[in-house]
Formats: sequence, structure tokens, C-alpha cells
Amino acid sequence: MKKLIARSKWFVPFIALLLILAGCQSIGGFDTTKALLGNVDVKSSESNMTFSLNAVPAAGISEENQEMIDLMNSISLNVSHVKLQDNGNISAQGSVVYKKMNLPFTVFLDKKVLVFTVDGAKQPFYYSIADYETLMGEEGLDTAKAEEVSKILTRFVVKNLPNPGVIKVTPVTEAVYGEQVSMTKLHAEVTGDEFPALLKSFLKSVSKDAEGLTELLNGLYDYLLPVIKSAGESADEFLGLGEIPLDNKEDVVTVLQDTVKLAVDAVLLVYDKQLNNLYESTPELKTVLSKDTKLSVDLFVDSGLHVRKQNVELNVALPANEDLPMKSISFKAQSETWNINGSVTADKMSTDGALDMASVQLTPGQIMRNFDANSNIYKIMKEDMGITKKTLVIAPEDDYYYPVIVGNTTMVPLRYVAQDLDAKVEWDGANRQIIVTDDLSGKNLIFKIGSNVAVIDGVKVKLETKVFVDEYGDAYVPLRILVESLQATLEKDSDGYIIIERE
Repeated sequence: MKKLIARSKWFVPFIALLLILAGCQSIGGFDTTKALLGNVDVKSSESNMTFSLNAVPAAGISEENQEMIDLMNSISLNVSHVKLQDNGNISAQGSVVYKKMNLPFTVFLDKKVLVFTVDGAKQPFYYSIADYETLMGEEGLDTAKAEEVSKILTRFVVKNLPNPGVIKVTPVTEAVYGEQVSMTKLHAEVTGDEFPALLKSFLKSVSKDAEGLTELLNGLYDYLLPVIKSAGESADEFLGLGEIPLDNKEDVVTVLQDTVKLAVDAVLLVYDKQLNNLYESTPELKTVLSKDTKLSVDLFVDSGLHVRKQNVELNVALPANEDLPMKSISFKAQSETWNINGSVTADKMSTDGALDMASVQLTPGQIMRNFDANSNIYKIMKEDMGITKKTLVIAPEDDYYYPVIVGNTTMVPLRYVAQDLDAKVEWDGANRQIIVTDDLSGKNLIFKIGSNVAVIDGVKVKLETKVFVDEYGDAYVPLRILVESLQATLEKDSDGYIIIERE
């Protein structure tokens, strides 16, 4: 996984958009393919990126839907500095804006681990990439082969895509990280109503490009073979190739090429009919694939055929729908890159004291205690994300919690309710008592078997009924004092259902 991420150079999504637009021919003497291949060869660089979205509300929407749209429009991302080291290590600094709150963050990624933190965190979080790659079988992936496949795929797609209606090249001088750079600007646009014809033209070209398809499948075979083998898959299981040995590259590629061509030709035979059927069955699609949907890309390429700046804007027209309170939604992204193949050292982050996101199941309390209670991220997680919220429902004759009534007191098995509220439950055999640790506050509750006195955060509290153990070995305690001591509320409705809620 790390290898795939590192090779992305952070601007692959923008390059993918360009591939939709670029077409197969050079524009005004500008060779698009060479420009794209130049970025595949980048080993180190520094860059930045911004991303924002804007949803336009439909007429007459509800106040609730308007609040949702306002929330969406409040979100933006600013990655102020990305460092790609030649060994594949990546670090990034930036911030997320949410409801006018600024959330600075830092990230580091190497061959073994992903480490990240956000302003307000007392210690960082980390995730083991090495363990993930082993689990997913990705440790067999080869970086050099990945780059070669990227080049082959770039050549193949650009070669077969037609040019959109708007595409032009102009010489410009633009600032890149404060430096004036002479570059070639490629501007391209494609609208939603152009897309079906562009896709059909692409499929026709692919069907005829036997040489390009063979090259692509050969590259994919070399790249993926170690992973397939490490997973213990046969060709028949993984690719549906019958009795063909997986190591017989020539036969495997030949069969796959025939399969792809047959599939593409079959799609082309029914393309127009199926498109019309799709429009009839889903008339809303005509709005999405209309001239009001538009993708626009500005790409700035230097004399070394490296992409130095990118401006991408996608506006999607949306159909009038009660379930979709938006008229349109647009996405904007900008980036610039400098110090290409220069001396770059990623800012390493230590995992000392960091919380492991993979080896333990972090409770809401463990997560929240890692943040300053006055920080923006704490407020967002508690109030907006509701990370600490819990709701338990106990039926009158519940077959999970098994409540019993003793006198006028509802008694429940301590362990089930406490653990469902994320509390830690420990048995003190020497003193025949149960110690419950509240997940959110960390305070202790102590219930002693046979006693009608509990100790709540160091204070003795008299219980209405003594703690007892039933025939199955479950310790029963009064429900209300347990729930309220764990920072939850309790209500009983008219049907006898007990609703337990924690904010």
C-alpha cells in the first residue's frame, strides 16, 4: 500500500483528470504524452495543494437541508507543504477548515508506518503499513515495475482518447512557489454531453489497438504476478483462465487480450441502444450528462516536461429530486510543485507514545482523552461527530440484559451494561468486589458482592438493594446508579422500555 501511495506523488488524481481530456495528438506542437511521462519519473519533490467544494442549494429546500449544505460548503483542505523524498518517504503539513474552525495537521509516511496528528492532540496516532501490506499481499509489489506500468498506462490511454471540444496550448510565465517560471499552459474542457461520445470513441480505438493492449497486459502481468503467487492463487482461480499455467506469460496475456477485445466489442455493439435505454430508465442522467456539467483543467508544464501547477474544476449538474436538495456541486483543486528531483528530506514523526490504530480497539474515552478538551477537534468529535454518544434499549423482558425487579429497583447484570457503555470491568477476587472504570472520565466505581454500599469515585453511596450474583454467575447491581455514574441518562417509556443515552 505504501508503495502505491508513494508513487502517487500527490497529484495523480489531477493527472487522471488530464488523461480524460488530453487526447492522442500533440496540441500546437506540445507532446502531452511526454509531459505525463515526465511526472512518472519524478523521484523527489515539494508541493502544495488546496481543495474546496461548493454545493448550490435547490429552490425551496428545508432548513435542515440548508444546514447540511452550509456544512458541506464550510469544508476545505489546504496541504501547505508536501515533501516527497527519493526513498519514497512522504511528509505533509496542512489544515482542514470546518465550520470556520481551522484544524492544522501533520502526516508522515514511510515503508513501515503512517503517523499523523492534529492540533489539540496530546500524542500522535499511527498505523502500521507493513502489517497492512502483509495482510493484503501487497509486499510483493515492485516500485520500479509500478512506475513502468504507469508509463505504459499513460501512453495507452492518451494514445486512444480523442480530443475534447475545447483544448489549447499557450506559452505563459507563472509563479511557482514564489519563482517566475516559463511554462506551457494546456487548457482543456469537457462537458457532460460530450462524455458518451468520447467514451465510445475511446472504446473503438482500444478495440483496434492490439499492440498497445498487449504492452499494457504484459506490464500488468509482470507487476501483479508476485502478488498473485503470494496469495496462493492459480490462474484459473484468479483470472478464470482454465488450465493455463500462471507462469506461461505469453498464453496468459494472449487469452486476456482476446477477452478484453471481445468485451469491448460487445459493449460497442449495444452502446447506443444501452445508452438510450439508460436515459429512458434514468432520465435524471440527462441532467448530469448535460452541458451544465463541466470539467476544466489548466496544466502548466515546464521545459523539463514536469507538471508544475494544476488548476482543476469540476461542476456537476444535479437533477431536481426530493432526496437531493442540491442544484449542483462543484469541486476545485489547485497545486504547485517545485524542487523536482532535488534534495528533499521528509519530516519524520516518531511513534514513541503514539496511539496504535491497528493493534487495539480504541474506545471513545481513550480517543477523547488524547485531545485537549478546549481544542477545536475535541469539540467537533464530541458535538458534531458524536463519538461519545451511546444509546442502549432494555425491553421489559429483555433476553440480553435480563433485568430483574427487586422491590422497586431494576437490577441488571453489571458487566453487560457497563461494557456496552465502554467501561472497563475488573474482578477483585480477594475482596469479592467489582471495579468499574468509566471510559470517559476514568473514575472508578466499586460494587461489593452482598453489600448495599458502593464507592463512586471515592465516595460511599448507599444502594437500594444489595449486589447479588445469580445462578449463572452474573453480578446484579441497581441499574440507575450504574448508568448515571457512567455519565448516561435513563428514562422509561409508557411501554416499559428503558432508554439509556450518553451524549
